Amino acid sequence: MRQIACPTCGRLGETVIGDYHYLESGLDNVWLCDIELFHCPCGEEGPLIPRPIELHNLIGACLVSQKHPLSGREIRFLRKRLALTGIKFANLLGVDNATLSRWENDKEKPSSLADRCIRLLYAACMGLHQEAKELAEEIFAQIKPLATKAPIHIRTDPSGRLTCAPAC
Repeated sequence: MRQIACPTCGRLGETVIGDYHYLESGLDNVWLCDIELFHCPCGEEGPLIPRPIELHNLIGACLVSQKHPLSGREIRFLRKRLALTGIKFANLLGVDNATLSRWENDKEKPSSLADRCIRLLYAACMGLHQEAKELAEEIFAQIKPLATKAPIHIRTDPSGRLTCAPAC
C-alpha cells in the first residue's frame, strides 16, 4: 500500500491492509480489521494502530454493552481506562482490594450485581450516557451468566471513524 521507514533499521518497509489480533490491549478477544500492517525486510513487523485513545474508548464501550459476564482481563481493562488504582476502584465498587484482585485474575467471578456496577461505573465515568441508559434499561436484563465471550472486531469506516463491527 505505502512505504514507510522502519523504526528498527531505517530501511523502507511496505504496508498492507489486513486484520490484526490486538493482544496489546490486554484482552484476547480484540481484532482490528482492515488496518495497515507494516513489514520490513529486516524482520520488523506490526500494526499501525489507528487513533489509540479512540480505539481504547471504543473497546471499553463494546465491553460494557456485551451480553456475557465480564472476564478478569475485561475488568482490568475498564479499570485502567478509568486510570484508577485497584484500591480506588475497589473502594468505588464497595469491595475489598483482594476481592477485586481475585476478579481481575479470574480466580473468582464477580456477582451479577458487581458486574453491572462495573459496567455502569465505567459508562458513567467515561461519559457514555447512551450506553449507561441502555445498560440500565435493557442490557442488564440480557446478560447471560453462562454465555461465552465473543470476539470484538474494530473496523475503520470510509470516513476514518472506528466502529464495532460484527466480524472481520
